[in-house]
Amino acid sequence: MTARFILSLDCEGKWGVADILGPREQETLSDARLRRAYSDIVALLDRLSVPATFAFVGLFGETPEDFRRLGGELQALSAAAPHYLSPALVDIESGSREGWHGAWAVDSVGAAKAGHEIALHGVTHVPWGTVDEGFARAELALLERLRPEIRGARTFIYPRNDVAHAQLLPGAGVEGYRLAPPRRSRARSLASEANIFSRPEKDPPAGNPIAIPAGYFVNYQHGPRRLVPQLLSLLRLRNLLDRAERTGEVVHYWLHPENVAAAPATLDLLRATVEEVARRRDAGRCRVLTQIGYCRERAGGRAAAAA
Repeated sequence: MTARFILSLDCEGKWGVADILGPREQETLSDARLRRAYSDIVALLDRLSVPATFAFVGLFGETPEDFRRLGGELQALSAAAPHYLSPALVDIESGSREGWHGAWAVDSVGAAKAGHEIALHGVTHVPWGTVDEGFARAELALLERLRPEIRGARTFIYPRNDVAHAQLLPGAGVEGYRLAPPRRSRARSLASEANIFSRPEKDPPAGNPIAIPAGYFVNYQHGPRRLVPQLLSLLRLRNLLDRAERTGEVVHYWLHPENVAAAPATLDLLRATVEEVARRRDAGRCRVLTQIGYCRERAGGRAAAAA
């Protein structure tokens, strides 16, 4: 059998931290640092011909000019989620003005040779578990005002992995969504990084939309997480791929390009991760899928089984 590997990236700019903006976020998520991080990641994946899923916050994918045309709708959403959206709108209007507009990142991903998927990471990045169905519907309605690449997204990654209102996704053309990993304390989450005996994931039960295995976080090289040696992270990856090769199960890794912007050493671990996957792929031991590729394989297998 062969292992199946997915790499997904949660692309947020400052929208991912709009409710916790502080001096460090303002410094590390500048336009210049974000551009460098996305450029380095796209170049790495192109060099190794590894396709990935880049899931963009819808508003991050807009140019400043197109963003301004959404003023009325954003004010209405901000009134429903003021704790999250109000600080963002203030910083865009009269603060740093940096880190909020990433249309250039969508263009870079779309032009990459590796053939990436552009997915959706929410429209505003407000976690859906904190809002009612009406807010989620309003976000999806706003999706129709966004650029075509974002409107055409067919898989979904929940902001903050807060899975809710999944029944609304098919109406927006979404075929699958990434499940949330188990909730852990920070201490247990850190300890799990050193567990080289972690297991790959089985296919979740069939549904509409299709659930995609939650996966493992590429260890962010910041704070206490820096204490985990990169060699240990690679041993865990190799063990996961070895097991998945025997069972045909899934190894799904994910991170934020913003982690690379804030802690550039994270790119070193991502590079080693993707190089290991590419070696196995080239040896016929691993297949690399995007999220939509995984969903369509699952849908095709289900249809074949029914026939």
